[in-house]
Amino acid sequence: MKGTDDDFVAAARAANQSGGGAIGAYMDLVVGARSWPQLLKHEFIGAWLSGTPGALGLALRRLLWRSLFRSVGGRVVWGRHITLRHPGKMDIGAAVVVDDHCQLDAQGCDHGEFSIGTDALISRGCIVSGKDGALAIGPRVNIGAGCILYASTELRIGADSMLAAMCYVGGGRYTARGRTDIPIAAQPIPRMGVVIEEDCWLGAGVIVIDGVHIGRGSVIAAGAVVTTDVAPYSVVAGVPGRPIANRLEEPSSGSDSV
Repeated sequence: MKGTDDDFVAAARAANQSGGGAIGAYMDLVVGARSWPQLLKHEFIGAWLSGTPGALGLALRRLLWRSLFRSVGGRVVWGRHITLRHPGKMDIGAAVVVDDHCQLDAQGCDHGEFSIGTDALISRGCIVSGKDGALAIGPRVNIGAGCILYASTELRIGADSMLAAMCYVGGGRYTARGRTDIPIAAQPIPRMGVVIEEDCWLGAGVIVIDGVHIGRGSVIAAGAVVTTDVAPYSVVAGVPGRPIANRLEEPSSGSDSV
């Protein structure tokens, strides 16, 4: 739970906007409560153990980090330099692996709305954020290195799905049309969330825009940008992504690799 520059920038901005102290803003950002005992536990257990190397670090994090979460299953593996925000809202299943330099953020979730299922893998350098809604990663989901997942209203990834490296899912949604007298970021745009059903495969660098529902068993080719709903068992490719095949039909010719 190593502090990052983003932590301190966000805390400073919150303090400036609210007129409160920086420590209080930092508690709001990282701990989720204005509680000195919780802050001290978060800092001393989290920050001290975050960078501890080798087998000793793995063992101590597995043992002592349990108290930071809402619930944690057995045999969880925590890598080094992981940033946690509002861990008291998180449910972590058994045998989950979170690799080095990841960020797990439940700031926009209610208690129990941030969950990672049994046997899930969060690879190195991922950001998994309940930005302003519930986030659920199902059992045995594999998230590749450098993925960025944002829950805007909702993000749900079904069991056994795979996301290759550098995928971007969810986030905000803005309009290219409308009023020009106010900033784009200030215009009211409804957030719709993203659902990826069970047993899907997203290739490297896939982008899934807010509001998309990807049906069960679908395959999204590397580099595709998915802007509309995807029917179950579809194969989608391109920018914007379009269906090019259905997995339930016999291939006409060529390779099935995407």
